[in-house]
Amino acid sequence: MYKSIHWHAFFKVNTEEKARKLLSRFEEVCETNAVLLSCERYWKDSALYDVGFSTSLNKDDISHAVFSTLVSAHKLAYEWQVTGPSNSESGIWEFSGLTTKTKVTGIEWIQFRIVSEPLFN
Repeated sequence: MYKSIHWHAFFKVNTEEKARKLLSRFEEVCETNAVLLSCERYWKDSALYDVGFSTSLNKDDISHAVFSTLVSAHKLAYEWQVTGPSNSESGIWEFSGLTTKTKVTGIEWIQFRIVSEPLFN
């Protein structure tokens, strides 16, 4: 099961409030709702906020999960560097991509990642 898309981004903003506004802009462009997981000033560059969030996916099949993720990603940017999908020795599938060329001014870098749930806990 692929429950969500995990996003990691660097937003070029001065305050957490502006980072939240930029996340709202992401939601508008991608036509989805995001759950904010982390938002803090980036320690290497004080002009950036390091932001982590997730969006709903809820797909059982890897091919549907990959396709749905690419549809969402394409709404945000036309060019992505994509890795996978790949299968680890433990049977966990992973698919990811990143870009620095989004349609949303202020998003300097963003990565998506989907991971299957382990079969056994």
